[in-house]
Amino acid sequence: MRRLILFLPLLLTGTMSLAQVLSEAEKNQLNLLNKTFAEDSSAVSLNYSWLLYRSGGEGSKVKADYVLNSVIALQDHNPESFMYGQWGWREDEAGRRSGDQNNALFQAHIMFCGLWNEQDKMSPETRENFLLSCRHMTEAVVRRWDYEVFDIYRDFTAYSNAFVMYVQTFILAGERFDNERLRKQARAQWTRWYNHISFFGIDEFASPGYNRVIFNALDDIRNFSPDERIRNEAKEVMDHIYLLQSAITHPLLKLPLSGISRDYRNFIAQGDMRSEIFINPLPASYDPPHEAIEINRDRKYPFEVTGKASAMPFIFRSYQMENAAMGSMTGGAVFQQQIHCIAAVGKNENERAVAFLQGSFTPVNGYTDQIGTSTLCIYNRLPAYWHLTQKHGVLDMDIYKETFGEFGLGITPGWKEKLKAPDHIVLEAYGYDLHIFPFRITEDKIVPCDLELKHRTTTSPVYHPRPRVFDEYVFPEEPEWFGAYLVLAETGEKVKKPVLGYRNVQGIRTFSTNVGHTIRLFVAEKGDTRQLYNVDPALIPLLKISR
Repeated sequence: MRRLILFLPLLLTGTMSLAQVLSEAEKNQLNLLNKTFAEDSSAVSLNYSWLLYRSGGEGSKVKADYVLNSVIALQDHNPESFMYGQWGWREDEAGRRSGDQNNALFQAHIMFCGLWNEQDKMSPETRENFLLSCRHMTEAVVRRWDYEVFDIYRDFTAYSNAFVMYVQTFILAGERFDNERLRKQARAQWTRWYNHISFFGIDEFASPGYNRVIFNALDDIRNFSPDERIRNEAKEVMDHIYLLQSAITHPLLKLPLSGISRDYRNFIAQGDMRSEIFINPLPASYDPPHEAIEINRDRKYPFEVTGKASAMPFIFRSYQMENAAMGSMTGGAVFQQQIHCIAAVGKNENERAVAFLQGSFTPVNGYTDQIGTSTLCIYNRLPAYWHLTQKHGVLDMDIYKETFGEFGLGITPGWKEKLKAPDHIVLEAYGYDLHIFPFRITEDKIVPCDLELKHRTTTSPVYHPRPRVFDEYVFPEEPEWFGAYLVLAETGEKVKKPVLGYRNVQGIRTFSTNVGHTIRLFVAEKGDTRQLYNVDPALIPLLKISR
């Protein structure tokens, strides 16, 4: 079995250019791929064949044909299979095939924009094989939503990165095959997605990697759609994404400081700038909005951002100072990789300290109320919508609790522990103190909650695991309701212990602090937790920048 290397758009920045002269980055990538292939001839990828075709020389063409045909051979070509047209499938003992239904979506650009332009260098047999593979891939995308059911946050249009790539593939395939049916599907599905996100926002909100995926797909839509309205709307959404990522990303610390729906904790590594706002390289024909350029070059502090996303909805915030910031999001559980509260201090991307709730990936409901650099965070180990829909609504808490895993506050190595008590932890870094006041609800009362410091080498043992090294202050597993009050203050500034309030009246649980934070929550009949917002979400714009 050949080993297929599926390069996602984050690793395909070179494919944005169709020039036949390889850039230095592409040459380095090709050299690495050649070396890997020499050691293991099963290490093949579409990107590798594309670079070989463009590198020139008859030998490179022959090798590129071999690599491309090898990749195509790994595609599922059985029209009766649930994985028809897909790569990366697996087969069980009964011969049933399954796998990630998004794989074909991620190959649309390299197939229709990269390799499509190299057909004159392919042998006749390879070209025929390639075109057939493109048709099979298109059919896989047509079937994308036929079998898989998601929770209500992600179902259909709300699964933002996959859905926009779905539209991207229809547009590319419609133009490449001159197919009016695919063009009509593209127009309808684009309208469905645009109508959703223009009212509710992009559901994978403030997520650096996913916003980059969406941005690149939108660029193909803008360049290839024959419909002027779609092209204009695609540019409008690109501008929204660029402005959003510009606003929430701290210019000095080089990471987004906001509540985030999906984040893989790249910021844990010192010097890591993959979470930076700039989508690099930007498409040659794209001009960023003037407001984004302005706030990137000359940001005035304090700098505040508020946004919202999803029909539920989720509200996210960022409060930034010159060398420190805090961000949050509220609304429940969205993805296991969510960040409900994040704080960072430092001098630059190489010298910074970050603290983040939640630390390890887990599907725990979270709600916050942020005022400046203080945030009240409330969590419960009750079913998220993911449990109620993906677990088919079986109200069995024993089953649900097995899915939660450990929950805690993650910290990077830059922090120094100054105080550790059951009701108060103080961390210090770069002239700032982060005060953490953990608590739990016991017999309808707020009581201190002792946290255990654990060392991590992965983001999760179960959910989307990534190798990451960090420490985590872990809450005990027993309390159903728990939380923490976080305050970021300059070192030496006196921070009083908060007066935390809690009451449960007619099923509405109200959490508060003596400085004005309030979170109100209600558990509905299906067991889902709903937030009663302090401000009507209808009055909150998709993105508001206060300067």
